[in-house]
Amino acid sequence: MRPKVRVRAAWVLLVGAAVAWPVTALTVFREEPQGILGLSFLAIVLTAADIVSTQDVRKQQEGE
Repeated sequence: MRPKVRVRAAWVLLVGAAVAWPVTALTVFREEPQGILGLSFLAIVLTAADIVSTQDVRKQQEGE
């Protein structure tokens, strides 16, 4: 996968998970344990943020 596509996908996941987390917590999974739901979405958010930040470091290193 090309780096630009990977970063765009990471941004989509980051924003999507940040929006979907509270929406699903208040609607679909209201009766489920919120800690487990939160950990699941947090894993997606952190992975996407890691991809975005790693790409930023790569750009800085290539630019020098």
